[in-house]
Amino acid sequence: MASTNSENITSKVLASLKGTPYESSSLDILSGGTANFIYRATLSQPLDDGTKEVLVKHSEEYIANNPSFKITLARCRIEEECLRALSAFTIVGKADSIDPYNFLVRTPKFYHFDAGNNTQVQEYLESGSNLKSYALKTYAAGAGSDSEATKRQSIQLGKALGRWLRDFHDWAAQQPDLRAVVAENTELQLLKHTINFTWLLDRIKLFPSILSEVEGVFDEIRDATAAELKNESELQVIHGDFWSGNILLPSGPIQEGVDVPIFVIDWEMAQIGKRNLDVGQMIGELYQLKLYKDISAGLWMVQGFVDGYGAVSEEFAFRTAIQFGAHLVSFGTVVSGWGTPTQVENCARVGRDIIVYAWKKDRRWFEENDLGCLFGEVR
Repeated sequence: MASTNSENITSKVLASLKGTPYESSSLDILSGGTANFIYRATLSQPLDDGTKEVLVKHSEEYIANNPSFKITLARCRIEEECLRALSAFTIVGKADSIDPYNFLVRTPKFYHFDAGNNTQVQEYLESGSNLKSYALKTYAAGAGSDSEATKRQSIQLGKALGRWLRDFHDWAAQQPDLRAVVAENTELQLLKHTINFTWLLDRIKLFPSILSEVEGVFDEIRDATAAELKNESELQVIHGDFWSGNILLPSGPIQEGVDVPIFVIDWEMAQIGKRNLDVGQMIGELYQLKLYKDISAGLWMVQGFVDGYGAVSEEFAFRTAIQFGAHLVSFGTVVSGWGTPTQVENCARVGRDIIVYAWKKDRRWFEENDLGCLFGEVR
């Protein structure tokens, strides 16, 4: 049944591209898509610039790998508008002359959107891998994983992402037309809050011995973050789902002095919100590499990411830490295959402590462990 549905969707997408410059001779399903149907399309005729392959993203009013989970199709127009606007946004590359790596962070080129079929065509990154998969493969604990070369590379990669995100946040804050578009994404804004903070209380049922004692704190945080969403003057345009799975880079070895294209993808959850959502989610994902897989590069990328994002207020750092901890508890404890039951419980415990000490504004606690980097750029 699922296979038949997938085949029907593929036929539908091929038909929708007929007669356009993106008419395709074949569609190959790509892994990694959960909400949408993602394909590598081989064009029947190359584009004027010689492009022979593009990425095709098709959406239905449900999540692709879970048809019973309904989700608004308005997300397609949100993503279209974001990618069109971001085509004018500066590409972030080498920070200075001593940086040996040239990471070019940007969004993929946007080619086409068929609103009637909710199908879009974007630039395809050949042999691309998302950052999570890349890190698990390339920086896996073992020989060379703790070398100075690996440390330097992972710090610089994190720094490039942090610089890009800070520049994007600053730029987006000055884009009233873009804000008006993403402000309509209220359904996914509320969904994101549910995942981050309502799920905190749900996790108490899974880890009562670890989380029951902080139920009151979780209640307060859920209510405080819900109140944030009502004060729109304090919100701005954010990506909304900024994590390692939405960062693409070439799957091969990173070499010094060679341009490394990095794509920031999946803009359908773009919304107005607190910048901390983007910052804390990425930190949470990178830190799990260290927490679950003992990959030191995960922590080093966190350090570089915070450094690249730049100076923030102490209040911002604490709010980011709450977001980080909430991501560990709400999401990091339920991802299939991450670790053993003992490791999952430890993730809940670490997330709990991060949340509690951030809520108490206990900066010393952070500075006495490997999370002191969160306050390294506090002004």
